[in-house]
Amino acid sequence: MAAYVSALTIPGAPLEGENPLPVFRELSHASNVQDDGTLEPDELEGFGRETAARVLPYTMQDRYTRSRRMLTLKTIVLENGLLRAVFLPEYGGRLYSLTEVKTGRELLFTNPVFQPANLALRNAWFSGGIEWNISQKGHTFTTCDSVFFALLKDETGTDFLRMYEYERQKKLFWQIDFHLPEGSAYLQAHVRIVNDRDTATPMYWWTNIAVPETERTRVFSASAETVFQNKEASFRWMTEHNIEMNSANFRAAPVFFGHAELPYLTNGQGRHADFDVSYPMRYNRSNEYFFKNPAGLASPWEAAVQDDGFVFFERSTQPLRYRKMFCWGAHRGGRRWEDYLARPGEGAYVEIQAGLAPTQVHGMVMPENSVIEFTQIFGGFTCADPDRCHDEWTKSKVFIESEIDERLPAREVLAADSRLRSMAELPAERLLHHGSGWGALEENRRRYAGDKAIPKGFVFPETTLGERQMPWLLLLREGRLPDLDANTLPSSWMVDNAWQQLLEAAADTGSPAALLHLGVMQYENGAHEHGKNLWLKAADLFPHPVIYRNLACVCLQHGDPGRAAEWMGRSSAAEQGRLDRAFAEEYLMLLIEAGRFGEAWHFYEDLPETLRGHEYIRILAGQAAIEVGAYDYLRTLFSHEFAAIREGESILTDLWFRWQAVELAGQRGVPYDAALLEEVRRTLKPPEIIDLRMNTNI
Repeated sequence: MAAYVSALTIPGAPLEGENPLPVFRELSHASNVQDDGTLEPDELEGFGRETAARVLPYTMQDRYTRSRRMLTLKTIVLENGLLRAVFLPEYGGRLYSLTEVKTGRELLFTNPVFQPANLALRNAWFSGGIEWNISQKGHTFTTCDSVFFALLKDETGTDFLRMYEYERQKKLFWQIDFHLPEGSAYLQAHVRIVNDRDTATPMYWWTNIAVPETERTRVFSASAETVFQNKEASFRWMTEHNIEMNSANFRAAPVFFGHAELPYLTNGQGRHADFDVSYPMRYNRSNEYFFKNPAGLASPWEAAVQDDGFVFFERSTQPLRYRKMFCWGAHRGGRRWEDYLARPGEGAYVEIQAGLAPTQVHGMVMPENSVIEFTQIFGGFTCADPDRCHDEWTKSKVFIESEIDERLPAREVLAADSRLRSMAELPAERLLHHGSGWGALEENRRRYAGDKAIPKGFVFPETTLGERQMPWLLLLREGRLPDLDANTLPSSWMVDNAWQQLLEAAADTGSPAALLHLGVMQYENGAHEHGKNLWLKAADLFPHPVIYRNLACVCLQHGDPGRAAEWMGRSSAAEQGRLDRAFAEEYLMLLIEAGRFGEAWHFYEDLPETLRGHEYIRILAGQAAIEVGAYDYLRTLFSHEFAAIREGESILTDLWFRWQAVELAGQRGVPYDAALLEEVRRTLKPPEIIDLRMNTNI
């Protein structure tokens, strides 16, 4: 058994900083989801609750390109002679690789490049390996951040690894202990999540596992019952409401879910797929379904079978009950996404996932002063009779389940869980990698307030305190925040109401900085009018661009894009391009949202060249260009491979179709209209470089 620090050198596009502006949560805390009429009563419990987008106190990681160079990434390796696990501590502790040492077989999909793309809560995400998603729907806040890694020893003196962090939004402490027992071909992971506060909090956990995908890859779990995303119901809803089929409208439409039986996703509305959906490559669009495993199942599992009969599987204890299949689909856009996240011809993968709730749009609550613990075990084997993996679905499921039971019986999983729980509170003393300074700040806050100590097992050195924590240490020690500076932006935000009393005392002194930060806390936590009034007061004292910008957010969230654009105009005038490009991006977006296309185009043209070249600004300018007839600009837009496109967003293809319809109208000497747009959508294909559509219907 060995655990050590190493490095991985691959081509990649590094992250280049963060967007410093606070992103406020949506007014509705629930996802826009609906029952298609077939969900069962227990599947409606928590449906949509507390799963809408929420980012603060974190900021967006939207600074990267598709220009790659050779990168050296720090790795932490755990191996025992049979299996080698390679983790990326600087990127959320992603399990990048899991390899059979003797055969060299890679059990996971390992991405040959590091390429961030706009798929996560904070924007940046990359494909491959196993990721550990906690707290909020949308991957996790530390997807592209450092987390702590420590080296510990079990009762036999054998090394094991602990990954851990303090999660600021839900105020949780979490850890995963990784064990590779001597002689074992399976990686053990014990998860412990601690809410030691006196209030309950929304919770979320999904383990996402990427495995290679071919036409014969097949996915199984213990149940034929599923909850699935019924995209046909969403398309019907749009048709019934006379809504144009484009990506923006599709994203705004309700997402329908239904209950169905495998392998054909048949439910009360009929058969939604006329093929065996356990084969992901048979989908003609990106899709997903969730296995509803029995509540009494001692050790839930999921497996992906490959062409040669090799089976990758994971198995767990309760309460990690539910499982999921996600695929990009066999259509052009899905294949393009896989290449876009990796390299052409090298990006094909399917995800098998494991979670605590029936779907990722089902909210759950973690009680006050509680702990969630479970164990997951990962590994692979080759079936002696691969043909039996491709029999009728039920027969193949029974066969795969028996093969897993033979190699890793449920009793062994439960025994491993009992053993690993006994070590979960050992102190993480020998650190191999440092995470953030927020755990150390929380420890300082608790000492100052005379609060309880942080939970056992977690170690947050004072040396991790850095620039982002300094304002809050100053508030603790001196009762004040650093003064606002017209030439800088705050380095961090705080929404934990344990800090509210200190902020209120500082705000009572008339500090514009304290008023700004208290306004952010209050607005994010639902006191919208109070937050707005605090910002108005701060603006009178110190007209900082970020204060005007926050007031613009208030207007936009409450349905007044015109007034929002006015506030953002004041922000842009005060900022003058010296603080951050996000101000220009947001002002341009608001002008377009308000229908002020001429102003938007002139604003773009007047920007310094250094700002005009940024991707999101270029895309927004394209939306203004088509409205003002700047068609030469559009001709240059569609030959660039953009890094900023959001998963599920087809803004560039929608714009391209519209431009083609305008051009066709000119050629025919007829007015542009919806019928012409529908004709080009039906008959033309956009350039592949911009075609990242996840659905063939739009």
